[in-house]
Amino acid sequence: MTKKQQTKILSLTSGKGGVGKTFVTTNLAATLAKLGKKVLVVDCDLGLANIDIMLGVNPKRTLQDVVFGDLHLRDVIVPTSGGFDLIAASSGIREMAQLLFEKIQTIKDMLLEIEGYDVILLDTGAGISEVVLQFNLLAAQNIVVINRELTSLTDAYAMVKVMFQVFGRQSFGIVTNNVADSKEGAAIFKNIDTISQRFLGFSLTWLGNIRQDDIVPKSILRQDIPVIKFPRSRVAADFNAVAKILFP
Repeated sequence: MTKKQQTKILSLTSGKGGVGKTFVTTNLAATLAKLGKKVLVVDCDLGLANIDIMLGVNPKRTLQDVVFGDLHLRDVIVPTSGGFDLIAASSGIREMAQLLFEKIQTIKDMLLEIEGYDVILLDTGAGISEVVLQFNLLAAQNIVVINRELTSLTDAYAMVKVMFQVFGRQSFGIVTNNVADSKEGAAIFKNIDTISQRFLGFSLTWLGNIRQDDIVPKSILRQDIPVIKFPRSRVAADFNAVAKILFP
């Protein structure tokens, strides 16, 4: 088996914005790196990228230089303070947000050529646009981040429904973010899982909770990664639990 075949590609997505998807991506990446995995994060929110901002990274070259230049994805990889590598996207570039299918396919093909990583995490945009769907299709498993908001649940279900009915996908992991405790997280997951079973005919996989923690908003403002800065916090414990479910 080649290195390329051993690389596990996961997408992190959400039905709507504002549920903490990028926060989950960066902290999961850092947790997996701490567990000894070689991790690459790709910011696939092409028009509204923000991982570089969250991490305080100022990459000289981004996905924009690949799409509209002659660079390969491996040419724009940068290291981060979280112990994982990053391919950053651009923000506020209309042409990036409205890429033609051929350009998206070029990025996907290049991703499959990258070797040397155990895990590639694709941080997609929110919703069900063609760009978002195509990056989700590249992943072996789709991780959907939800929270207690009703619109988060309805939009996440819409994402799962489209991926299943149009593309035949049935492998979805759910992370319940920013919940008060495990009981609340379990109840939120049960809601969306029950709907999926009833109307789509298959169950979702609960990957775990990320509980509320006072250190999180402060860490975000400081451009820190909580699981690195506060390794004994409950948010670090929660991400560690999710990581071990994904990679037992």
